[in-house]
Amino acid sequence: MSSEQDPFADRRSSVRRKVMRAARVLITERQSLIDCTILDLSEGGAKLEFASRPMLPRTFDLQMQNGAIYRCEVRWAKDNFFGVRFLDDNE
Repeated sequence: MSSEQDPFADRRSSVRRKVMRAARVLITERQSLIDCTILDLSEGGAKLEFASRPMLPRTFDLQMQNGAIYRCEVRWAKDNFFGVRFLDDNE
């Protein structure tokens, strides 16, 4: 069965890697911080886990351990897990 026929096939355009990295969500013009853990990471996005389910805006900044900041868009949420897509500078 090809991936086109498999309804459970991974639809990501880039490979994701399992990681366990601390990060934080920056919201309200970077005035509020919410700690999270990055569970998997790809060129196009990440899966985040929070201690409890936060109320996140549709877009926010994600600060990695190394200080790099990525603009993100929530693509899905289930319990305290969120899938995000990294946005380009013009989005």
